[in-house]
Amino acid sequence: MDITQVTSSNSATTDNLSNVFENDLGKEEFLNLLVAQLQNQDPLNPMEGQEFASQLAQFSSVEQLTSIDGNIEDSINTDFVLSQTINNTLATTLIGKQITALGNQVELQPDTPVNLHFELADFTENVSVNVMDAAGNIVRTIEANNLSSGIQSVEWDGLDKDGLELPEGTYTFEVDATDNEGTAIDVQELIRGFAGSLQYEGGQAMFKIGNIRVNFGDVLEISSGLGA
Repeated sequence: MDITQVTSSNSATTDNLSNVFENDLGKEEFLNLLVAQLQNQDPLNPMEGQEFASQLAQFSSVEQLTSIDGNIEDSINTDFVLSQTINNTLATTLIGKQITALGNQVELQPDTPVNLHFELADFTENVSVNVMDAAGNIVRTIEANNLSSGIQSVEWDGLDKDGLELPEGTYTFEVDATDNEGTAIDVQELIRGFAGSLQYEGGQAMFKIGNIRVNFGDVLEISSGLGA
């Protein structure tokens, strides 16, 4: 028997086995390599039981980690579907209710003033609300003074800065707020109105307030009051 050839074969097989966990080999491939290693081991220097047990333990550990990873992924997917189902079910109960949500859109109807809502982080001495058309042009600026923290609003009569009536449609607005020293105050623009139809996009619930679309996840407040 050519001992050198057997030793070389055994060495090559051992090298292959040591790379098992660096590649995407499954259980069957691993066992085939292990059997090949045992069949081609050097009869003058057979694999020690400790080394054999170590390789089996290594494979067992990797297999367990793979199983755990799969279980975690399944659990995350299940939790996501469950959470989404609960949210979508709750969303149906909001139809017809007045909601306040994150957003800076407002819908203008003919001869109907609208309220522009926003939330201030602190007492504010000066507030400027810029109303913009679909092209982003400022069509009107509304000033307000001495507003306390919390949800506030200013009324827009639907006229532009020259006093001309603007066409109906969806507009956006931005709010700038400062204190008595001119320091900026954090402010968040809001949408407020009655939730009309409910639609689903990509599994997400979407309300319509007039022609404005509101994501269920952006809803901050729900009420049954008639105030705008």
